[in-house]
Amino acid sequence: MRSWVKWGLPVSIVVLLAGAGGGVVLAENFYRGPERSGSTKFQPTDEVVSVTSPGGVDYTRGAAGHPDQQAVMVLLDNHFRSINDRDYDLWKSTVVESKWDELPEAKWNQAYGTTEDLDMKVHRIDPGPDGSLLAMLTFKSHQSPEDAPPDMPYRCLEWNLVYPMVITDSGRSLRLDTSKLPNSALRAACQE
Repeated sequence: MRSWVKWGLPVSIVVLLAGAGGGVVLAENFYRGPERSGSTKFQPTDEVVSVTSPGGVDYTRGAAGHPDQQAVMVLLDNHFRSINDRDYDLWKSTVVESKWDELPEAKWNQAYGTTEDLDMKVHRIDPGPDGSLLAMLTFKSHQSPEDAPPDMPYRCLEWNLVYPMVITDSGRSLRLDTSKLPNSALRAACQE
């Protein structure tokens, strides 16, 4: 620690930097997900570039080149559009059925009635447990403070989270299963 102080850094900054470094290592291991036997680690080629979906979701080069990016794009475009357009039926098509019971239409309208999501960006798509996928993304939500999470009553929140996605029973599409990874979201008031 003394060498850091010698460079003029207060001890509180050193502790903060050390904690952040540990958090990066932890997040990297968490977001990487378990290695599946027989699976090869995805590496984007030089031909892959970042893209923006028709629904306005940006994908980094690594996420854009993932083999399942098209299915993820359809899911996330529909999910964010359902919230921004207040379309409960579309929202239901993007989440697992257990979420329907948790958020029936009246409760969903109350929760998302003033929400507008924007600046969505998918940073990574990784394999998850049992053949699922994990998408690490960031976005901003604007809402009335009374509709924001009770512990963060702000008009604008910046979200950094992992969306677990599972294959539906029919095997034809993905659905968000946010119950699979509780506490996988970091949020803060927007820095505007």
